[in-house]
Amino acid sequence: MQLSLPLDLEQSQETETIFERIKTCKSLPILSPLASKILKMCQDEETPASTLANLISQDPGLAAQILFMANSGYYGGARHKVTSILQGVTLLGFSTIANLALSFCFYRLIKDIKDTPTSAIDHVQFWRRSIFASTAGRAIGKHFNYPDTELMFLGALLQDIGILALNEVAADEIKAFQREPTKDHADLNRLELEHLGVDHAQVGAWLVQQWQLPEEFQVAILYSHTPELFETPQDFQSLVDVVSLSGLIADIWMNPHTETALAIAHEKSQGRLTIQPEDWGPILDHIMTGIPQIASFFHTRLGSFEEITHIHRLATPRAVTPTTNDLRHPASPNRESFRS
Repeated sequence: MQLSLPLDLEQSQETETIFERIKTCKSLPILSPLASKILKMCQDEETPASTLANLISQDPGLAAQILFMANSGYYGGARHKVTSILQGVTLLGFSTIANLALSFCFYRLIKDIKDTPTSAIDHVQFWRRSIFASTAGRAIGKHFNYPDTELMFLGALLQDIGILALNEVAADEIKAFQREPTKDHADLNRLELEHLGVDHAQVGAWLVQQWQLPEEFQVAILYSHTPELFETPQDFQSLVDVVSLSGLIADIWMNPHTETALAIAHEKSQGRLTIQPEDWGPILDHIMTGIPQIASFFHTRLGSFEEITHIHRLATPRAVTPTTNDLRHPASPNRESFRS
């Protein structure tokens, strides 16, 4: 799929200038060759599991993380401890392996980008929001039993990758408009469009297109802030809606004004992806269950147990009728599970 960038907006001189800067930028994040190889293998139905396992084993760090997730409760755990990559590949399946590999390579990419005096963004906050969003994307997918839950996880994780690219080529412009008052993450898109002629969703979609990631990710990122503009293909509808909502749910933890973030998430969840009041409790519980294990997977601390659980309590409806999902999924983790 060739994406039209930026959406249906008329190309301006500012837009062309930004994309020319991006195309010639030497410090832009680049997807690792290993991630590309794993993705191609997972897309080939003829690939033997042993061949994929051998490739993953070439990277001890990635192999260790695959084993960690194969044995974690986040993916259902294993009746017997998984001790080999081949076992992990067989248990998790190619789709999950591909997304875990891409996620871990993305983590390494972020880790290698250092804050500098010229940077216009807080890389720690950027990464925290990405992880909260990915956990939320998977939680929504699991709650509604969507078949492409792992795509939702990775699409949500990558949705703001364009921010990194814009920071590399337009840090001074970003610093200038950051002085303007904002109330939420959506205001960032508005300011980018006003001052740069393009926003980070459009840049992110272009970037993953250059990485040759599947078109599902390109579309999910492109419409992450404008799901109402998405029309076709219908197969991507739930992915687009979930990724868009995942960022708003992440803001419940990221926005210092929790009640404002909650109100926005509730309002936006009443579009094509309608989340009823009784759905919020199970979805938030899914997120709380996943936070410790995802934070461990990415070697990242998302916040203190007290902070995270306090916001979870604020966000959870006070009177929710128990549902089948409530009974099937584990309760929120205790303090010990937040220690990686």
